[in-house]
Amino acid sequence: MPHSTVNATITCTVPCNLCESDDIEVVRSKDRHGKPLQSVICRRCGLVWSDPRPSPDELRRFYESEYRVDYKGSFQPKPKHAYRAGKVALDRCRRLKPLLADSARVLDVGAGSGEVVYMLRALEYDASGFEPNEGYARYAAEQLGLPVSQGFWQDADIQPESQDMVTMFHVVEHLEDPLEVMQHARQWLKPNGLLLVEVPNVEAVCQQPHSQFHTGHLYHFGLATMEAMHRKAGYEVVDRGTSSDGGNIAVVSRKVESSSINTVEMPENYKRVASIIARHTAIRHALSPHPYTRPIRKLTARLDEKRGLAVNSEPKAMLDQLIRQL
Repeated sequence: MPHSTVNATITCTVPCNLCESDDIEVVRSKDRHGKPLQSVICRRCGLVWSDPRPSPDELRRFYESEYRVDYKGSFQPKPKHAYRAGKVALDRCRRLKPLLADSARVLDVGAGSGEVVYMLRALEYDASGFEPNEGYARYAAEQLGLPVSQGFWQDADIQPESQDMVTMFHVVEHLEDPLEVMQHARQWLKPNGLLLVEVPNVEAVCQQPHSQFHTGHLYHFGLATMEAMHRKAGYEVVDRGTSSDGGNIAVVSRKVESSSINTVEMPENYKRVASIIARHTAIRHALSPHPYTRPIRKLTARLDEKRGLAVNSEPKAMLDQLIRQL
């Protein structure tokens, strides 16, 4: 019996990016705002994605000029956005430091407003990046003075085998072809170079069920599908992890000569992921600790933000203050 919350099988218009199957099942029919958005799961491997989806031209236009305004309400980050991004960058750099040799070259794909690049450069790593959104890329280049260019990964002018590490923090879930961009990143990496990919966790139950799927995310991964994607793209997994609240997953892998797998079949993963999504209901969520602990964490973060911005709201000075915590 299907496990999905919608309990329906439909015609597939976008084959599975991981295993190429077109055997799918609907798991949700609306986005976080209650608008129509059909999310499906692959019965062969358990990858989840939006089907159907906008055209490539529509997606490119959305991420170039509309996404940040739609998501953040501004063309460029406001001081509160920059502070929040700086706090996130602080955590990311703490995780990156043990993986990097002195003066390592790091490319941040989807660099946003550049906070990770800024902090890595302050730590004397040779960091750069690119960002498709015009407003945020300009902020990184002009306000923070960073080597962050505006553009999509297909247009990026990166020298072959020039990077020790490529990072993709909350990027591949937005892309039409996550497998292709991860394969392409191998060209930028030196032999044995590292790839880090962090994405939201499709198995997470810390958020409200209705907010799990939205138009900005084309794909939804669990650790099993993300690790399989790394291996199929030509990497060997060296580390993996889930955030403390279960909301995000991260996989670090090393570039190898060729893919270790060609065919992906994980039907048990499909059953498990579909079951988790089906069981994540409003009632179950209300009976869990998450609706009560998340507001406390958010309030604590906002108080910290208020104190931090009171000290300094100038972009560079704000980040320099945070870097002292590294």
